[in-house]
Amino acid sequence: MTMKISELLVQYLSNPIGIDSKRPILSYKLESDEKDQYQTAYRIIASSTFVLLQNNSGDLWDSGKVQKEKNYAIEYEGIPLLSRQTVFWKVKVWDRSGIEAEWSSIHSWEMGLLDDSQWIASWIGQGDNADCKKSAAPQVAIDFTVDNIDRIVKARAYISGLGLFHASINGEQLDDSFFSPGESDYSKTVYYATYDILDKLHNGCNAIGIIIGNGQYVNFLVDPVMLLDDHTEAPEHRYQKNDGGYVRQGLYGDKKVIAQLEVTYADGEVQYIAATDENWRLTDSPITFNNWFGGEDYDATAEIDGWNMPGTDRMGWSKAVVMKKPLGKLKGREFNPVNIMEKFPAASISKLENGNLLVDMGRNVSGFPELILRGMTAMDRGATIRMLPAETLYNDHSGVDQSSCTQSWSEKYHCTITNSYTIKGTGDESWHPIFCYQGFQYVEVSGFVGEATVENFNCCVLRVANKKTGTFKTSNVVLNQINEITERSIESNMFFSFTDCPQIEKLGWLETIHLMFRSITAGYDIRSWIPKITQDMIDSQTNLTDIDNGDSEGLGYIPAIAPEYHRIVGLHRDPNWSGSCILTPWEYYQVYGDSTVLKKAYATMKNYMAYLETQTKNGLLNDYAQMGDWGQLNETTPKVLVENCAYYYLLKTMANIAALTEHHDEVEHYSSKAADVQEKFHSHKECYQPENRNYGNSSQTSYGCVLFSGIILEENRESSINKLQEAVEIRDYHLSSGEVGLKQVFASLGQYGKSDVVYKMVMNDTQPSYKYFVDKNLTTLPEYWNFEELWLGTMVRSRNHAMMGHVKEWLTSYVLGIRMAAPGYKKIIIEPALMQTIEEVEGNVTSSYGVISVKYYRNSEGLHLEVQIPVGTTAEIGMPAIGDELLSYDVGELSVRQQDQAYWISGIGSGNYKFTVR
Repeated sequence: MTMKISELLVQYLSNPIGIDSKRPILSYKLESDEKDQYQTAYRIIASSTFVLLQNNSGDLWDSGKVQKEKNYAIEYEGIPLLSRQTVFWKVKVWDRSGIEAEWSSIHSWEMGLLDDSQWIASWIGQGDNADCKKSAAPQVAIDFTVDNIDRIVKARAYISGLGLFHASINGEQLDDSFFSPGESDYSKTVYYATYDILDKLHNGCNAIGIIIGNGQYVNFLVDPVMLLDDHTEAPEHRYQKNDGGYVRQGLYGDKKVIAQLEVTYADGEVQYIAATDENWRLTDSPITFNNWFGGEDYDATAEIDGWNMPGTDRMGWSKAVVMKKPLGKLKGREFNPVNIMEKFPAASISKLENGNLLVDMGRNVSGFPELILRGMTAMDRGATIRMLPAETLYNDHSGVDQSSCTQSWSEKYHCTITNSYTIKGTGDESWHPIFCYQGFQYVEVSGFVGEATVENFNCCVLRVANKKTGTFKTSNVVLNQINEITERSIESNMFFSFTDCPQIEKLGWLETIHLMFRSITAGYDIRSWIPKITQDMIDSQTNLTDIDNGDSEGLGYIPAIAPEYHRIVGLHRDPNWSGSCILTPWEYYQVYGDSTVLKKAYATMKNYMAYLETQTKNGLLNDYAQMGDWGQLNETTPKVLVENCAYYYLLKTMANIAALTEHHDEVEHYSSKAADVQEKFHSHKECYQPENRNYGNSSQTSYGCVLFSGIILEENRESSINKLQEAVEIRDYHLSSGEVGLKQVFASLGQYGKSDVVYKMVMNDTQPSYKYFVDKNLTTLPEYWNFEELWLGTMVRSRNHAMMGHVKEWLTSYVLGIRMAAPGYKKIIIEPALMQTIEEVEGNVTSSYGVISVKYYRNSEGLHLEVQIPVGTTAEIGMPAIGDELLSYDVGELSVRQQDQAYWISGIGSGNYKFTVR
């Protein structure tokens, strides 16, 4: 049987439109019922029409037969592509025996607007620096005419809005996504979304309507949003994160939108049918308040029936004002949108002593509540229902406590996070916000009309729609719950950045995306998401213009947050944060085998390393890093150790990247610098004490960092592994590392065969441990180990952070036992470490080649292992060898050796296999 070809992707998206990359990358998956299969060659053809492709005519590109095994990150190398151009493509492959497979099914992609000159539309809104209700959301609309719709073969809408937009044609939403076009560093890049609108048009008069929301772009201009000390008598204000310092020019501005609608006829003619200009009409929408942090208010009595329908009289509306374009360049969106990924009714509802309702969604989420009302009448019209979302309740359960969502500013400044809905009174009504989201489990509701049940409140869970691809399940209920709350925390922060939390800040702190990379990719396909996050880092790098405008950090500086909507002075410099510009593309290459992001970011990486070198003293970073091992508990690992382990690791990684990207003249530079840092590190008393060969202050993080980074002297490796274990045992197997050290402690213990130690740490009955979180009925991971205590003595902190989620990487790599031995999982190691501790484990990881699946279990007959290896890869499999027990398997001859009380089976090709130690 020949191989089956499936999952054809462009820029890791399925049949995308509005592609901005002029040489997009192509990929596909292979399947075969035969064992030990792999591709020996491929052929891709791309055509300008479906018919040409059916006839195997690649008028745009015919790769010919390419003798390579690679089935992903294949760059289009055909005729240069034009704006709006549709490309049809397919692929065939040859297997290990040279047998030719059938052509794949036909897929396509479509280019966006590749040049600014192709935008005839203008940015419009209320006007630059207009004296208007900045917290409200205006709506704009216009009628337009479509003729000869039967001749139209394609219709597109290209739309961007700052900060956010929500668009409809003839009263129908363009899609089911939220928060378009997607956050970015607006001073460099502004994304636009492309929509297929053909099925929404009809002959004659049509209408488009767009509501413009604030998002991050506008909120910072709204003054005041939060009640300040000198305004204590002012009315209630909404919470907003606003403790930042330096802000780059162009990151904030007045709300505005740009839209261009086009149709293409069968003869190829392109006609503009609508484009934003001063002829559009503008008025207030029913959204009277919207704030990315503080919530949203909706007055249904202010709805204008048919406002986005053709033929509506809009003469009483204002004329839209043509506004200055943003500094950033318009760029087609090539990543998944934010969608409602899950919706479920409230778990319970009860009445509080103050008469309000307490709605419990059952678990902590990132999203918003949806209000469902039945049978509203004119008597109910104008009544306002207020909803306060929160993660926790006051100790006496008298209501919701928003302290963990507002850095305790809710109490200090009397500010709230509130959603409200004013009833229209015309029957059944439902509402949820469209321009904000929150982190919450509970909702305190006041002003509800009638008797409420759980059917009146839904919980909408939102995130970027990255596909869930990995699974993990064991016979141990607690481990399953640990995995579940970790995945929920990952999902809760999977927005247009990998955010720190869905309530307090919603900012893309950069350390988590590289430190948590393998934990995230164990469960999700983030191949289209990471290039966007990398672009944010590229855009955030300080250039000469930024320096001229007041950035004092120096040329090549990368901030700790990207996009840098806030520079939180005193927490903005650290190589484990800014070094993400190097380590995130590197992890992307390691996990997916795709070097395109590395190549794109290389200049940024190089400039950052040049900047970092200017911050050294006598060859080391010293007193530069501000965070160190952030979040450590009962441990004070020297920052100088943590920052120089990071510096060394960045230099070694840059040497590898330079070699991989053929910057050969720079390999020696980074390698020699790394050697120099290693030497000076071992001469620094805080980092190393040669008299007893101790590192740092002998903390868990001290040894985790030196082992993981490789800065350790080889002669100290074995003793340091033992000292790491001793550091854990001294604390009675309690966790003490922060988010930097934790990953490196787990990774080092796992790498050196001490997963039993990690298991005891994870499953410790007392705080700090993951089991303690489960025992305390947490449904997501809190920010800090000591989550029940005040932070800095004054603040309650988030209950939904992903930064301490490194247990997920360990669960996948060592409990399930799937690890990579070559980039992209071209070579795989399968070695479940706890087969004699946990009775049953099953799960999978999806690689660029396909699904890698593992299941093991114990019974009276022995230890059993079932594996699935994808086409194009090979695996080395390890199982325990105990006493005189024998290994058996369901295939012919295999290469088996015994080593360190384990059976190792080498060179396993693709297919399904079963192994048993009896």
